[in-house]
Amino acid sequence: MTDDRTPRGQVRVRPDLMPPEAFPRLQDALAHAYENTGLAGRKLDEAGVRPGDVRHPDDLRLVPVTSRAEYRQAFPAGVLVRGATLSDPMVVRSRSSGTAHERLISADYSYTLAERRFGALDVNPPLLRVLADPATRHSVRYAAPNCSDVECSLPTTKFEDRVLPNGMLVLPSAHDVYATPDTMLRAAREEIDRWEPDYLSCDATRLAHLVRWCQDDGALPGRALILTYNFAPAFAVAHLRDRMPATMLLANSVTMSECGWIAATCEHGTTHLNVAELWLELLDADRHPVGQGAVGELVVTTLGEPLAPRVRYLTGDLYRLLGGCPCGHPHPAVRFEGRWRDAPVCADGTRMTTVAVDDLVGAPEHLVSYRFHQHAPERAELRYMSDRGAVPRWEEELVERLAERLGPRCRVEVGVAPYLPSERSGKFLTCTTAIS
Repeated sequence: MTDDRTPRGQVRVRPDLMPPEAFPRLQDALAHAYENTGLAGRKLDEAGVRPGDVRHPDDLRLVPVTSRAEYRQAFPAGVLVRGATLSDPMVVRSRSSGTAHERLISADYSYTLAERRFGALDVNPPLLRVLADPATRHSVRYAAPNCSDVECSLPTTKFEDRVLPNGMLVLPSAHDVYATPDTMLRAAREEIDRWEPDYLSCDATRLAHLVRWCQDDGALPGRALILTYNFAPAFAVAHLRDRMPATMLLANSVTMSECGWIAATCEHGTTHLNVAELWLELLDADRHPVGQGAVGELVVTTLGEPLAPRVRYLTGDLYRLLGGCPCGHPHPAVRFEGRWRDAPVCADGTRMTTVAVDDLVGAPEHLVSYRFHQHAPERAELRYMSDRGAVPRWEEELVERLAERLGPRCRVEVGVAPYLPSERSGKFLTCTTAIS
C-alpha cells in the first residue's frame, strides 16, 4: 500500500492487534448483523459465508469487506437492524464532512457512542478525568462547518442556538479557513472567553489560525485541548503548543461519524486504537494484515452495536502499526498516517502518506501553513504561507527532500503564496493527489 507494502503473494504473520477475549464478541456481532440487517445478510449470502464459519480470528478474511458506497446506498433500510427507527429519542444521527466527496449519514444510539468514547479514552486517564468529571459543564467545538453540522456553525445563528444539549458551544465557522472574515474570527475568540469551556475539541489547523490572528488575546481557557476532526499538521501543533497554558492537557483523537471514537493519544502522545469497543484490522492492498512498522488501511467491525452494525467497514484511513508505547497500555500503538486517497504516488509505484509529507515539511518558525498537491506523476507543487515572505534556502532543501522520495521523474515546485484554499468539504488538507 505504501513503501512498506508486502509483496503480492507473501502473507505476513497476523500481528496480535486484538485481545483474544474480544473474539466471542466478534462472533456475536457477525451473527447479529447477518440475522438482522439487509446489507450484511446479503453480502454474506453472496459470498457463501455464514457467521458460524468464523471459528478463528484468521477466518474473518472469509467475510467480505463493506465499502463506504455500499453503506451509503443501503442506508437506512439495509443498515439499521430490523424494527429499529431513526425516530428513537436515543438515536444520534451524524453526517460526515464529505472528505470523500459524498456526505454520509450514520446513526447510533447515544449510549453506544459514549461507550466507544470512554473505551478510547482508557489510554489517557488525565483526559478521561476531565471529560468524565461531573463538574465539567462547558466545552467548545471549532471545526469546518460540515464537521459541525452546518446549521450549528452558521455565523448568522445566535449564540444560544449553537449551544448543544451536552453543553458544547459550536463556534461560528467559515467554509474556507483562510478566507474567514475578521469579524468571524473576533466573534469566535470572544465566544470562547464568554463560554469559559472546561475543554476544547478543535480542528488543529483552524484553531491555530484563530490563535495566530488573536495572538494578543491571551491564553486559551480550559483544562484540555483535543485535536480532532482532521489531521493535525506539525506547524499547527507547534503553534498551539507555544501559546497554550502549560497546565492545559493536549491530546489527539481520531473519530469518524460512522464509528465514533476510533483512537486517542496517551500521555506520551502515542495514538492507541480503541480495541475495547471495536474489532479493528490493519490491511494492505491485498487485504492481508500488515506487520509491525508497516502501514495499512483500518477496517472496522463494531462490537455490541444494537442499531447499525458495521461489518469489515473500509475506512480509507491509513495507520502505521508500532511496536509498543512506553505507557504500556495494551491497546495497539499506531501512528495515524492520513487518508489513502490523498497519498501521493512515487516513481516506483509506492505511495507517500500525508504524515510522511508532513515529516519532510516540518514546523519551521516562518511556516504559517502549506498545501502539497501532486498534479500528475511528473509534476507536484507545494505552496506555503509564511510570516516573513519567501525563504529560498528552505525551499531549496524541501525540493530536494520531496524529489528524493517521489523519484527523479517528478518535478517539484515550492513557492510562497498569500492564500491557500480549503477543500469542498471545508476541511483544509495539507496533502492531496490527482492520481487515483
